Amino acid sequence: MKVLLIKPYWPYPYGRGEHTYNRIWPPLCLANCAAILEKEHHGVEILDAHALRIEPKRIAAYINGFDKIFITSSSLDRWQCPNINISPFLETVRRVKEITDEIYVLGYHGTVDPGNILDATGAKAVVRGGPEPIVSDICGGKDFSQIRGLTYHRNGHIVSNPDRHDFDLRDLPTPAFHLLDTKRYFYEVLGKDFGLFEIGRGCNYSCKFCNKIMYGQRMAVKSKEQIQEEIRTAVEENGVRTGYFIDLEFLAHKSLVKDMCDFLIKKEYDFRWCCQTRADSLSPEILDKMKQAGCQLIHMGVESGIQKFLDFSDKHTTEEKLIEGVRMCEDAGIKTLAFFMFGFRGETAEDRDAVFKFAKKLNTNFVSFHKMHSYIPSDVYLPDINLNREMDRYIRNLYLRYYLRISYLSKENIMTLIRGLKLFLGRLATLA
Repeated sequence: MKVLLIKPYWPYPYGRGEHTYNRIWPPLCLANCAAILEKEHHGVEILDAHALRIEPKRIAAYINGFDKIFITSSSLDRWQCPNINISPFLETVRRVKEITDEIYVLGYHGTVDPGNILDATGAKAVVRGGPEPIVSDICGGKDFSQIRGLTYHRNGHIVSNPDRHDFDLRDLPTPAFHLLDTKRYFYEVLGKDFGLFEIGRGCNYSCKFCNKIMYGQRMAVKSKEQIQEEIRTAVEENGVRTGYFIDLEFLAHKSLVKDMCDFLIKKEYDFRWCCQTRADSLSPEILDKMKQAGCQLIHMGVESGIQKFLDFSDKHTTEEKLIEGVRMCEDAGIKTLAFFMFGFRGETAEDRDAVFKFAKKLNTNFVSFHKMHSYIPSDVYLPDINLNREMDRYIRNLYLRYYLRISYLSKENIMTLIRGLKLFLGRLATLA
């Protein structure tokens, strides 16, 4: 069987009217699916229309000769913060459907609202949650009724089979990095020849704002041998030079991180990487090892910096721990990027000003300010882009006030300023 896996085109860097950063990052979940299908002796290709900048109206030229086509509305890097406006995805599906009916859709949107996505796309089935084992079952010819995590039409009715909970990350082969053009991927604050990696899926914390539906109900983790082989394959065989460990909580399994760092230190690869973790998971010991292993940047979800909102969101941390985490990174020589959210219930103008004051106090190398959006089926799709324009203008002003401070400009080296500028200007265009 010949199978095509598609990541659709999205506006870059942001779509007008939403704050989702459409990075040119590899679709790791599709590379996982491809690796499984190749192991099962299917012919597989990945079409990253986003990286290739293939708009929906041009997609037809790339899809002939395939027995089944899978299209994702949110690849793994967009599982936690999926696009709100999914019209590029829907238009891609519509154009593909003009040629073939063998279409299956994956991603967040079908997971939270499978019936509506099934009807909106006309797909044969909607894959809910982590797609890898379900795609394998479909291509293996398994009857739909026997595939957990699948939604489809049968006898004029929508059928949603029970969720799938038995998938083990340790069963995954090394992602099919060879089906991705490494040179097309990059992260503005890290560099080119970029790859994505994961140690595990899920998170043991239960922050109210966190969108974890794609990750399942329990933590899943890979073996140290598996992680090391994936890095080796990406770097030695596929030219990856920069990478992001996309785990929600990178330091949830510190022993694995230490083993991975020891591996990288021993190999002495030309490989720079970043990760996302909680400030209160950090320690001087682990940061020193991460720095030696090539870690350049840590993403932290600060979210508010006001204790009442940290408590309200069940973040289970304090302002002091956030400050301490950033300072430890500075001492280790690792740069930081802090995420902040605005729009908590009961939030006042004074609260927002206090959050910005805290952001300046942290003085991280990069910041990302966002307005809160509730990811629920009723408003996941096409919101009125004129809503909350006042908040957009406020956030735009915060970016200007943060990045143009003398204390910031005098602190950073020229390369950090250039990279920050790339992020800064792209975001401003969507907030005008």
